[in-house]
Amino acid sequence: MSAVRARGPQPGCRRALFTAACAALWLASCAPPPRPGSLESLEALARRGSERREHRLSAFEARGALRVDGRATGRLPAVNLHLRGAQPDRLRLQAGWLLGTLGDAAVRADTLTVWIPGERLGFELPALADTLGVREPARFVLRALVAGWVAPHAAWREAVLDSDGVRLAWEERGEQWTLALDRTGRPREARVALEGHAVRARYEGWHGGNIDGWPARIELADEAGLVRLRLDLDDLHAVKRARASWFALRLPDDAQRPGLEDLKRILTVARGLK
Repeated sequence: MSAVRARGPQPGCRRALFTAACAALWLASCAPPPRPGSLESLEALARRGSERREHRLSAFEARGALRVDGRATGRLPAVNLHLRGAQPDRLRLQAGWLLGTLGDAAVRADTLTVWIPGERLGFELPALADTLGVREPARFVLRALVAGWVAPHAAWREAVLDSDGVRLAWEERGEQWTLALDRTGRPREARVALEGHAVRARYEGWHGGNIDGWPARIELADEAGLVRLRLDLDDLHAVKRARASWFALRLPDDAQRPGLEDLKRILTVARGLK
């Protein structure tokens, strides 16, 4: 009786088995994509949107309207607003009305310079962080304007879901941060607290339907209720390069340095314009 040989796989079968094995190894090495509607997918959306906005608006101009109220100022009339910003810590804000410029303010790192041409008044505040209770005030405001908030990955492990989206909390260099996002990953509110002081940015409207759309209405306020700023931005666009002259606000030699009574008088006049 002749021996019967065991027949191995034919060449076509061997190629198919080899291809299947390679595909299985490749799939095993890849993490599954986040499920739609999961915290993982929401984190990815939020991070991608914030990073796109910060990258696209590394230097920008914006126009709109500014409203100010609070215990320190009372409710002031709305004024026209012209903003210029450059990452990470340069900002220029000019407020005006039909008769010209009402106020001009520049923030560079930790220094605030303000010029009120109609009153020939100006002042410089070289330690803005101590006043506001925010470690990097210019960077905070710039991030608020472009909604460039990114929570650390560890904060997502303890995220709290609510009916409007998700709320995150973490500590960073002694600061206590909270960030609320809607269901599309866009910020609703960002808050930072340090040594009893707290400042927040709240978003009440957006331009554009994409994840990298930009804020239409932003409210900046300290939680002590001293000052609240509401910015309605009609136009915000990126520029290729910020000019150094945008942020070079120098007070004239004959500028008066206001005392408390001068500031009270200015605010009283401003209230009367309503």
